[in-house]
Amino acid sequence: MVAAAVLVMGAGQALAADVKVTDKTRAKGMADAPALLTTSGVPCQLSDAHFIGESTATATDGKKSKIVVYEVACQAGPGYILAKNADGTIATTFNCTQAWSQNAIDPKATKCLLPANVNHYAWLQEPVQKLSTACTVNNARWLGSSDEAKIDRYEVGCAAGAGGILDLARAGSANTSTFDNCLVMELKKVTCQFTTREQAIAAIKPLAQKASASCQVNNSRLIGRVTADNEDYYEFGCANEAGFLVRAKTNGDYLAKISCANAGTLGPCQYTDSASLVAGQNATYTATLKQAGINCTVEAYNVVGTQTQTNRDFVEFKCPEQAFGVMGFFPNEGSTAKADVFDCYTGIARKRECTLTPATVLLANLDALAKADKKDCDVQEARYAGLTDTDGVLVELACSNKRGYIAALAKSRKTFEDIIACNIAKNRAGYETCKIPGNGTYVSDVKP
Repeated sequence: MVAAAVLVMGAGQALAADVKVTDKTRAKGMADAPALLTTSGVPCQLSDAHFIGESTATATDGKKSKIVVYEVACQAGPGYILAKNADGTIATTFNCTQAWSQNAIDPKATKCLLPANVNHYAWLQEPVQKLSTACTVNNARWLGSSDEAKIDRYEVGCAAGAGGILDLARAGSANTSTFDNCLVMELKKVTCQFTTREQAIAAIKPLAQKASASCQVNNSRLIGRVTADNEDYYEFGCANEAGFLVRAKTNGDYLAKISCANAGTLGPCQYTDSASLVAGQNATYTATLKQAGINCTVEAYNVVGTQTQTNRDFVEFKCPEQAFGVMGFFPNEGSTAKADVFDCYTGIARKRECTLTPATVLLANLDALAKADKKDCDVQEARYAGLTDTDGVLVELACSNKRGYIAALAKSRKTFEDIIACNIAKNRAGYETCKIPGNGTYVSDVKP
């Protein structure tokens, strides 16, 4: 979490307004600064310094203490404001961009005045240049810091075009520095001051052009970021056609286009009438399933994700003709892979959970089949263990009376190919055994 702190000079001593750089303040600053820099650990080859003055600092517990404040300029990197306690320890260390940002919020906060520090943002050109060669930094403000992650966050303005958000990793941080489009900050309810929204959208238009060269972009937003995968999801609106989503790397590399009709949990789209697209997609999927030999009038669907190695979408469907659901992998344009369609029984056995078909529906069918096989079993739980050689599903059934069975559900889903008790299954070499805790522990009450 990035949090901000404030260095504020004592009330009644408006140092930010009253302080001036003189030969006297410079002489004292240059004399005292080397020791201050050593104590603070600030990386600075001193080029200039001056003594700002004395004031008081108020701690979080309300206690006040006397502090002595200096400004230093460095041969490289930022300049600093250093506040020393009366006992000689460093109370606070702010670079000049941090100090400028706090002064913009509270005029009582001291700011840098030395000539070398007037362009307080100049030092950010080097780290920004490594991440965005098109940016010539012409302004910056500090947004906060994370001491745990060792990151400082700045908004950076660029002389031409869009600026962005710089997360600058400190020395020793396990993180790397990043430079993000200002749309990233909209998710955090922060508005960039040095970049307009139109400039921010223009900066990411190349992503839209890769998804659809004909799209006349009229709006965009960042939907979310998957930090673990270093991926961003953007929505684009088009003036001349349906909008879409784009999946991209956080460094700006394009990955894939996603239709608003297939937005799933990322949607609904805000810049496109998704409802009409979904209705059309229902009809398209109905035809696609028919080609695959599945009778399914699609009422709802959920695009779970994309299998990147085959360029196939994994989609789940709900339709009245298929009581046990339909799901599978469906090739996108350009894919050479075939469709792979199956029901929720097979899906769960293949570690693919169904969301449009309730698990209770599947369990109720297993219960009915067990009773039809004259088994004393009210099925309370099922464990899907795998697939059989005949496209059946191997399932463990746990009964309310602790009877348990291993069953092979037939491809038709209307009967079991085989069903045996847990105590028999465990004695069959190479056969699946019961693993649900307590299953198969039924003991008869009948006395011999």
